[in-house]
Amino acid sequence: MLEPGAPAPTFSLPGAHDDEIDEFALPEEPDRVHVVVFYPLDFSPACTKEMCSLRDVELFGLERDVRLLGVGADSAYSHRRFAEENGLGFPLLSDRLGDAADAYGVLADEVEGHPRVANRAIFVVDLHRTVQYAWSTDGPHEQPDLEAVTAAIEAIQDDRTSMHRYRDAHEQFQYGRSELDAARAAYHEKHWGLAIETFQEAQYYLDDAAAGFASARRFAESDGIEAAAAGAAEKARRLRQAADWFATAARNHGDGDEETAREYHDDAIAAIEDVGELPSLRQEVDLDLLGDD
Repeated sequence: MLEPGAPAPTFSLPGAHDDEIDEFALPEEPDRVHVVVFYPLDFSPACTKEMCSLRDVELFGLERDVRLLGVGADSAYSHRRFAEENGLGFPLLSDRLGDAADAYGVLADEVEGHPRVANRAIFVVDLHRTVQYAWSTDGPHEQPDLEAVTAAIEAIQDDRTSMHRYRDAHEQFQYGRSELDAARAAYHEKHWGLAIETFQEAQYYLDDAAAGFASARRFAESDGIEAAAAGAAEKARRLRQAADWFATAARNHGDGDEETAREYHDDAIAAIEDVGELPSLRQEVDLDLLGDD
């Protein structure tokens, strides 16, 4: 079995996700932490218990930061049915020849009479494609320590990834602010329907920005980057709230409820004034790592 510190082999396999059959991979340069979960067979009791327990780990819902890949010997069509029956919201990949399991050192001679299937195993792979955690068992009843898996994921930090996430989130923030300004112009002209629609568009960008800044914070190694990302995420959330309040004010104006509209309008103005400008990460943190980013 591969040990922590070893490079994780890449692979590309057919699989099932969201009722679709597609190709899935651990690429040369991952953009997220990957949790690679090998299991022998769909519908076997131990595998079902393991996969359902992974389904319920909250951290794996952070799709921007962590991707869970199940790898088993059955076909993609069997995987699709297995996922449907157990509510598994992550891809299940078909390693029919056992090549991926072999590369990770977890290929069993046979399991329950089935040749070239994987033992149950979990690998946490960081953004440099290095194994940070490894576990495997050939026992039918042993289950992984999910707290250890979660701890390994949470320990992965990378300033350069964090800065890229911050930069992308900053761009979304700027789009959101631009939409907010356009919506306020329509609001000022009393075009209530257009204002509501544009405020909602602003909320979409600002939600994405807040999630991006939160992701940047999670990966940050440096205190300065973590603080900058945390502050930026809060500003994005505040501006998103202002857009929501403005949209509500516009609806109340359209319904003729001027008193309620004024209350939401005043709350939105106060939130916007509280946010101020959002500096770039270069303005927030003086690091040589930033380079030309």
